[in-house]
Amino acid sequence: MATYTYIDEEEEIEQQEWDGRSHRKAAFIAGAVAGMAMTIVMLGLLLLGVTPRSLSNLVADKIAATAGPGITEFFIQTIGTLGKQLLFLMVLLGQVVVGGLLGLLLVRITGRTGTRQTVWRNSFIISTGAWMLFVVAGLPLLDQSFLGVGLGTDQIATLIISFMLFQLFGIVLGYAYFHMVPATYPEPATNSGMNLAQIESRRERLEGEARSSRRRFVRTVSAVFVLMVGAAIGTKAFGSVPLTEYRASLGDLKPDGTLEGEITPTGSFYQVSKNAFNPTVDGNTWKLSIDGLVNNPLTFEKNTLYQMPRQKVYHTLTCISNPVGGEYIGNAEWSGIPLKTLLDQAGVKPGVKKVVFTSADGYKDSITIEKALEQDTTLAVEMNGAPLTNDHGFPARMLIPNIYGMKNAKWLTGITLVDTEFEGFWQKQGWDNEAAIRTESSIVSPADGATIRAGQPTVLKGIAYAGSRKVEKVEVSLDNGQTWQETKLKERLGANSWTLWRFEWTPPAGSKGYVLKVRATEAGGKVQESRPADPFPSGSAGYHTISLQVL
Repeated sequence: MATYTYIDEEEEIEQQEWDGRSHRKAAFIAGAVAGMAMTIVMLGLLLLGVTPRSLSNLVADKIAATAGPGITEFFIQTIGTLGKQLLFLMVLLGQVVVGGLLGLLLVRITGRTGTRQTVWRNSFIISTGAWMLFVVAGLPLLDQSFLGVGLGTDQIATLIISFMLFQLFGIVLGYAYFHMVPATYPEPATNSGMNLAQIESRRERLEGEARSSRRRFVRTVSAVFVLMVGAAIGTKAFGSVPLTEYRASLGDLKPDGTLEGEITPTGSFYQVSKNAFNPTVDGNTWKLSIDGLVNNPLTFEKNTLYQMPRQKVYHTLTCISNPVGGEYIGNAEWSGIPLKTLLDQAGVKPGVKKVVFTSADGYKDSITIEKALEQDTTLAVEMNGAPLTNDHGFPARMLIPNIYGMKNAKWLTGITLVDTEFEGFWQKQGWDNEAAIRTESSIVSPADGATIRAGQPTVLKGIAYAGSRKVEKVEVSLDNGQTWQETKLKERLGANSWTLWRFEWTPPAGSKGYVLKVRATEAGGKVQESRPADPFPSGSAGYHTISLQVL
């Protein structure tokens, strides 16, 4: 029986070669696993607030902008904020697929006889090349300019963190390639050592261990990916506080004679942004700059800003995408610094047209200089007696009278004065740049389709809002708009807060059903618009209508 030169296991492993071209599926899986690992770390950094924006955020923003207002508004009205989580999820899965394609690229440039050293070298060539392509071409395509200049203060951090993430991808790609693509072994030399049967037995054992290791590796990375992405997106999509209970109690009489819900609890206050995951801002390092056409550019740290004299305002916020009778509206007690105070310190130069707000998540929007200098335009730092929560804009956000919520920027990092017109994130998608509040009213209780009892008192409750314009009358119709009856109003808490109304009514015996409408009249006798209008592009309009059944 022939004998062969003995090669120990360590030496044999060093002499292994990988023929990826015969195992393209395995190479794709290796790249996908590397993409999962990169995505896991990227998502972790995002959730921990290490970076306010990630590659996935930038891609999701670009897709939303490219899709156009029609598609965006369709998802907002059909599935609400869940659409953002689904888009973000698709981007994350896309990263995994791109990772798989880079695994195939590794096969192509490595060839049929890739040694361990060759595979490692080519993995890093791919990861570094992909990062350079992202910086040079990707960032401009994502509207962030060459080398990410458009990222502003986040530029350096984004470049460094993205480089580290791409290098992590390269490391995992090489490691996964060795695990996923079966290795070939060197042919043993004759004359001495182990016999062929012993060598083959040892190789079968090594290959079996390798297969088992591959399965464990893929299962582990995949499980962590699914759990982390699922938990993060699931929490955002389904972990919000439902508004049904709060809205049902809105307008109830309290023992002290006031009405329930005049102040929306912070946990029940609606929250809308362009993000699937809102930025987490470190208050210890946060700074707010005021620059542009000013005589004295200013920079404020959190403690300095928070120690400035404040004003308390009751202010209602409502989203421009809120449908008639929708839940994207709330009223809170806020505390903050008049923006005029800060601009007076900076010294406004002649010719300024717009004041541009920049947020930690890259969001930008603007208002006119006239609006910015109104006394009630406030840089808010507290909500309902406590510091702003993360979702509501910590450390500082804007409150602007008579303007829909999209211009009330959160997570502020910069205020820039310019002498030109300016279109922000949503305006580039077709939304109204003025975004003036339309007078609105709604019935919050009973709910549409509810059943009430004939001969028993029923209380209709609701809200009306006209920005800083006072609501002087709210009327309800019990016959689908044929006749109208005036309701009882509660005086609003502040010049920019909503008005609560109540109407007590006893349906007569024998009635079967009613179609109810509500309308508000602002000071000066102007009745809210009756003609229905979709939220896009200037906010919804029309009378809120519900149907009630009678027993």
